[in-house]
Amino acid sequence: MVTEMLRELLFTLVTVVLLTPGCIELQNSESEEISETKPLPFELAFKSETLNRAEDEGIQFDLKDELENGPVMLLWIGAGCTGCHDWTDMIREKVDTGVFNDSNITIISVHRWAEFESKDELMNVFGTVNESTHYTPWKIVIPTEETQAYDLMSGENTGATVYSAYGDPGTPTLQIIAENGVLAWQSKTYWANETVFNDGFSFFQQQAVEA
Repeated sequence: MVTEMLRELLFTLVTVVLLTPGCIELQNSESEEISETKPLPFELAFKSETLNRAEDEGIQFDLKDELENGPVMLLWIGAGCTGCHDWTDMIREKVDTGVFNDSNITIISVHRWAEFESKDELMNVFGTVNESTHYTPWKIVIPTEETQAYDLMSGENTGATVYSAYGDPGTPTLQIIAENGVLAWQSKTYWANETVFNDGFSFFQQQAVEA
């Protein structure tokens, strides 16, 4: 009886082993197809709607236009992100005290969680002077899950969402985009940090000195 059961178990195992290679081959084929997908260019930009406040200078935003004036500092934010509030407040203080006056760096806040947070929530927290707890006096853009990044050089869509193209950033994430559209520097420090900010803010000055 035991021998018969062992024989049936062995037969089952052999059958599974014989069938498995086909499944493995299918998975390998899928991986090869993914690896053959055209890689993202380094020079990226994106278009998005804004909160459409006076500070946003219109309802449509195009990163390419901003880069014509110099590097862009992207601050990825969420309405419920305490670290984002902290970074926003610190950068606003830098703006108010004139730190950006002699710089060609532009600041843009980018909403990261379109699938979870509404435009109204974002407006309540960041959008309105004297009313919002963490008022943002620079542009706030609100891409969706479908917003695509495009090749800055050719203007063609990459097929990648703006979230994935910029590394699926958590919040808060601070990124510096060079004038050619390349992500040149980033930090994911949760709480606002003077040293981290200064590292990012002075990044291009440091590059010029080292060159």
